[in-house]
Amino acid sequence: MKTYSNTIKTMFQLLKVDLFKFFRFTFIDDIINKTCFVVCTVLIANYIWPHIGMAKTFGVFFATGTIVSCIFWDCWGVSVQFVADIEGNNVTQYYLSLPLLKQWFFLKQIIFYTIRSLMPALYIVLLIKIILWSSFDLSQIRIIPFMVAMISSSFFGAALSIFMTSMVQNMKSIDNISIRFLFPIWFFGGSQFTWHTLLNIAPVIAYASLLNPLLYAMESMRVVFLGQTGYLPFWISISILWIFNIIIGIYGSYRLIKRLDCV
Repeated sequence: MKTYSNTIKTMFQLLKVDLFKFFRFTFIDDIINKTCFVVCTVLIANYIWPHIGMAKTFGVFFATGTIVSCIFWDCWGVSVQFVADIEGNNVTQYYLSLPLLKQWFFLKQIIFYTIRSLMPALYIVLLIKIILWSSFDLSQIRIIPFMVAMISSSFFGAALSIFMTSMVQNMKSIDNISIRFLFPIWFFGGSQFTWHTLLNIAPVIAYASLLNPLLYAMESMRVVFLGQTGYLPFWISISILWIFNIIIGIYGSYRLIKRLDCV
């Protein structure tokens, strides 16, 4: 019991340090970067694309996807920093020498990355509302599904960060992961179309895409803002997403523990 008590205390102390450093040194830059991305993409999708043949409602549809997209692409920067630390100062190895169960250290990392993605994501919702204004109706949103979708998607991005880091051999090969792994997941993960649309066009690809966890994050987020019609059932999407979250989080942590030769 004493070991677990020390582990929990140490974990929360490290989490407090990580959060302090994030909000003190990184948060503002992160908000600025996401503002640039969201403003550019949502303005074009809502005010320009309809004039070249896209549906008038596509801007709102695309905007809801940018919430998950920003969470998803956070894992790239996090993974780069993590791999750079392992190959450089290796502060991670020092943390693993503390009185903290190794599995709990990576759980702390996932919790930190979840919060790191969740806070800017909440800001993005308000930013989209400002850009789209009356086209983006927030009055019908139910708070519980909204928070469940936001937390589930943020946890997915965090678990994926750990998984990605475990798959990268070194900094020289990290670009390969983004091109060969992240881009296909994003493009076929419903970032610009619904699963039912893909099913009507290419059923084989649609069923194969059910193995893509990002699809469930996208579909569940759009149900929150746009309603259930035309999307996968919300609670089924959330349940499957959490299955993926647990699997990739545990597997990524196991690989990193093995890689760092933790005892």
